Amino acid sequence: MVVIVEREQRRSGAAVLRRIWRLHFWVGLFAAPALIVLACTGLVILYTQPLDLWLNRDLKVVAAPNTPVSLDTQVAAAREQVGPGMMLDAVTPPQAPDRSTQVDFLPAADPGVGERNATQVFIDPNTGKYLGHRQELDGLVGWANQLHRFFGNDGPTVSLPSLGHLIAPSSYPEPSITVGIGNLIIEMTAVWILVLAASGIYLWLPRAVERGKPRLAIRWAKKGRIRWRDLHATTGILLSVVLIFYVISGLTWSRYWGENWRAVASTLTPAADVDAPSTPAKVGDFDRLGHHIAWADKEDPVYASTATGPIPRRLGFTEIDQIAKAENMVPGYSIVPPSDTVGGHHGGETLYGSYTVINHWPQKLSEQRTLYLNQFTGQTITNATADQDGTLSRISSWGVNMHMGTQYGIVTRVLATAACLGLLTSILTATLMWWKRRPTGSAGLPGATSDTMRANTPRGAVVAVAVLATALAVIYPSFGVTLIVVLAAEAILAARRKRQTQPTA
Repeated sequence: MVVIVEREQRRSGAAVLRRIWRLHFWVGLFAAPALIVLACTGLVILYTQPLDLWLNRDLKVVAAPNTPVSLDTQVAAAREQVGPGMMLDAVTPPQAPDRSTQVDFLPAADPGVGERNATQVFIDPNTGKYLGHRQELDGLVGWANQLHRFFGNDGPTVSLPSLGHLIAPSSYPEPSITVGIGNLIIEMTAVWILVLAASGIYLWLPRAVERGKPRLAIRWAKKGRIRWRDLHATTGILLSVVLIFYVISGLTWSRYWGENWRAVASTLTPAADVDAPSTPAKVGDFDRLGHHIAWADKEDPVYASTATGPIPRRLGFTEIDQIAKAENMVPGYSIVPPSDTVGGHHGGETLYGSYTVINHWPQKLSEQRTLYLNQFTGQTITNATADQDGTLSRISSWGVNMHMGTQYGIVTRVLATAACLGLLTSILTATLMWWKRRPTGSAGLPGATSDTMRANTPRGAVVAVAVLATALAVIYPSFGVTLIVVLAAEAILAARRKRQTQPTA
């Protein structure tokens, strides 16, 4: 009786193992191209600053510091290099004494928000001399950022329901979110990568039938696929937890799921209220490759400047820069000029915007800071830091900073680098394993699940997988849609195979 039970257990375990391996193979085959793109572009993004400095040294580096010209003079020099149809977007004073000033412009007719291709003009702060210009999405770093999000919303788009509108319609008046198809594909692929990691962990788990197989060791002396299997398993299990973290933290700022999560986070754990009038603009309107915005700040309003009596002169960039330095903003911050709103629901009166000084991103959570300054007096309207954000928003911002390799300096950058290289190693070893195990003259792809294998699969395992898949589908709807498509395709193929095997009358 004991022998029969053990035999049934082995048969059940083998059936589950085979089906999970089949799932792992097909998901890996589907996700591998995206993983290669994400790992390679992630490495470029991790080292954006040194790469950008190396590739654009003529634009970024200037001679030994001298007596600098005023920042307003530098901005005026930059304006002369662009056409009259360009609008000033932001000014980034030199990050170091030997660095240039960057002045960004957008088309005035259609400035857009978010992912726009700004024109960046570089000026020598010592002489006011024009050094050159570029489009922010061009070059290696620009292309890496675009590929990492599959060109975001720059291609075809679709409108999907907004969860924020359902739970807080006053804060999120738009009933839908416009999402780029490419961004949606990356979001969907990311969740399948979670399935890939989870199935890999299951395949690695120790089993009685595999007692002789090492878990965290590589048998380099072995020939054939064994060494590659050991390297794949060891790299995969060490990488899996980090990979899951990077996928989830990356999803928090995807266009669709990330925006819905932002609404949930700000509703459940709202940020501290700021008692100050605001303009219709939001800080997220300034979010571009040249000066990204911290995760939790994108829905923050741009506060208004008050003016009593005759309207005084607007302060210049030179004066605002001096205030920013006195406030100990982190070098590399950007100054966004005020945008005034005329008329509308303000009864025909002008609503004056404020200067917005934003610390450079990516950053540490402790460096997350946005300074709003009255455009006439330079007085601080509010000083927004991570401490004012809700708990869920702070956790999400921390995760994003870890994802970008900045939260704990060199430690997190090394961890992120190892994760990217580990991904590429896993894909390479998986390819070598497949190549060595495939029968001669065959593709070596796993076949369909047989009726015997289905019969031997324990019902409890089927229920557990179904529950986990349903939970993922509810949390990540884009995954749920693709899961339905996959299951429907499997059912159609199974029905076709059944018809082909049935004897003809």
